[in-house]
Amino acid sequence: MKASILTLAVTLALAGVSADVHAQKLYRWTDKDGKVHYSDHVPPDAVENARDELNKSGLKVGEVDRALTPAELEAQRKQLEAEALAAKQQAEKEQADSVLLSSYGSVEQLDKAYAERFALIDQSIESAQIGINSQEKSLAELLQHAASLERQGKPVPVTIQNSIQLAKTQVGQQREFLQKRVDEKALLATEFEATKQRYVALLESRAE
Repeated sequence: MKASILTLAVTLALAGVSADVHAQKLYRWTDKDGKVHYSDHVPPDAVENARDELNKSGLKVGEVDRALTPAELEAQRKQLEAEALAAKQQAEKEQADSVLLSSYGSVEQLDKAYAERFALIDQSIESAQIGINSQEKSLAELLQHAASLERQGKPVPVTIQNSIQLAKTQVGQQREFLQKRVDEKALLATEFEATKQRYVALLESRAE
């Protein structure tokens, strides 16, 4: 019996404290007409307004910013996306710098590695040029043979016509391949220059 009375007393005391705490919380906000309001609750038509939270002594203990407009929310979203992208790019740059420093022990090693890549492309270019010369020679011979037959008033056999078309196609393919290799070499040269400059800058920065 005594335990029940004690439990009831504690429960009532806690409820009183809780109610007292809620009663002591006040809000202050300014409406669209510039009028200042005070209340222990915020009406529905004011929930989007900025407001201050006050204690029982009228001192400010917190604040709630006004609700953002759709345009402001969109601007905030774009700003957050831009910041996230910038952070990602910075992290990728730092990772690339770390890989670059760990990949080469010196400028000489970097130069050697790229020299080997240039050599492979040069070999490919040379091979493509040889192939083009060979195909063009075969094509010239076929065209000369066809022209000779026509001068004699003889029809050009279908097999020769097909060979001429095939040779033209192969020459075109070889030229496309050669141009791709030339473009690759130009891109590699640009990459090499940028990579070497960055590598040297990183070495100098690490030495400071």
